[in-house]
Amino acid sequence: MSNKAEAEPGHVFVYGTLRQGSNHPMARRLSAQARYVGQARANGRLYDMGWYPAAMFDANAPTRIIGDVFALPPGERLLAELDAYEHGDPNYARIPLEVSLAGTGTVLVWTYGVSAPPNSRVIPGGDFLTHWNAKSRRPIRP
Repeated sequence: MSNKAEAEPGHVFVYGTLRQGSNHPMARRLSAQARYVGQARANGRLYDMGWYPAAMFDANAPTRIIGDVFALPPGERLLAELDAYEHGDPNYARIPLEVSLAGTGTVLVWTYGVSAPPNSRVIPGGDFLTHWNAKSRRPIRP
């Protein structure tokens, strides 16, 4: 997790169970407490971990990770809840990252990634919701 810096991101980039269209309770909480900004992309690889993905961000990767950007509300509460949710897997860390918003430039965000590729299959196209809907008819829930 990052230490507090002078220019902390005021947004979060989510690419899995927290995306718009997910039925996960934490996705509903994020949508209720933060303002949806739009779809975004980041260079890297997205891995299938079963009912959730893992992202390994790499500015030089030829592949992209598709996700959603939310503007965080004032205060640390929602970010602390996201940290608790994401740190259910000790391999994840919150990192600052610049992502490309669809049609509007870039934005600095918080996101959660892994530092080493997991022993899992890469998700073609980098879109977890499309991948999930193709392999399962069940809503995304733990």
